[in-house]
Amino acid sequence: MAAAALSKALSFDAFSPSTPADLQKSASKELKYRIFALPLALLLARLLTGTGFDMAAGMLAMVVHESGHAITSWFTGRWAVPMLWVTMHGDTHSWLVVSIVIAAIGFGGFVAWQTQHWGWVCAAAALLIFVLSLQSLTPFKQEALIVFGGDGGAMVLATILMTTFYAPRDSALYKSWGLRWGLLVIGALAFMHVFRLWSGPYENIPFGEIEGVNLSDPSLLTTMYGWSILQLVDRYLLLAKVCFSALAAIYAWGLVSAYLETRSLANQKEATSTAVA
Repeated sequence: MAAAALSKALSFDAFSPSTPADLQKSASKELKYRIFALPLALLLARLLTGTGFDMAAGMLAMVVHESGHAITSWFTGRWAVPMLWVTMHGDTHSWLVVSIVIAAIGFGGFVAWQTQHWGWVCAAAALLIFVLSLQSLTPFKQEALIVFGGDGGAMVLATILMTTFYAPRDSALYKSWGLRWGLLVIGALAFMHVFRLWSGPYENIPFGEIEGVNLSDPSLLTTMYGWSILQLVDRYLLLAKVCFSALAAIYAWGLVSAYLETRSLANQKEATSTAVA
């Protein structure tokens, strides 16, 4: 089973180069991409979010921020519709919403199982357990989690966007050069915009009221849900550390898998050359 999985990971699709030399060149180029792409994207995003470009990064972050509110609402059993600057969501728990979410996760896990993508099967199982565990929270804690899920969800979703850079070779995402690199850049900018806010001075935290909407998320969490400023910052930074750890693990896996692919092709090329000689 392990040998079959490794063989599949090292295989090339119909759009890949056909000669051993071209295959090896493509694999070597991919290894270089995986060495530099993610670290450089995060570094440049961190630098850009400290300049006038931060406004553009803020708009990208707002999209994943509102999506974070909406997804957290769905996970806690409330309908939600994300929009710019605000997310409309229900005030009461609905088992219908929970059932739809569980069915969607179950279907995704079933498809992953059929296609033997065991990593996705594990991810679906972990997500299912997480969603079920949220149902045991009190409505008060669920509502606080939905508010926290704005910037918290933004960091998680931005992390997922960056990890799409490591999509399999046979996927449409990998074959779409612009989409693959674009999602990496968008994810890095959105992540660093949020991380810079919570890792910076306390006076940068946007307390107060958003005109025409409500209190800002930090104000809601501190005044309505009783979080101290220290708890607020620590919880966001803890989530950021989890996201960084996940990125580091995927980065290491990406390097190892690309290196193994390069070595495998080099050995194949050497064996072919020997046979021809």
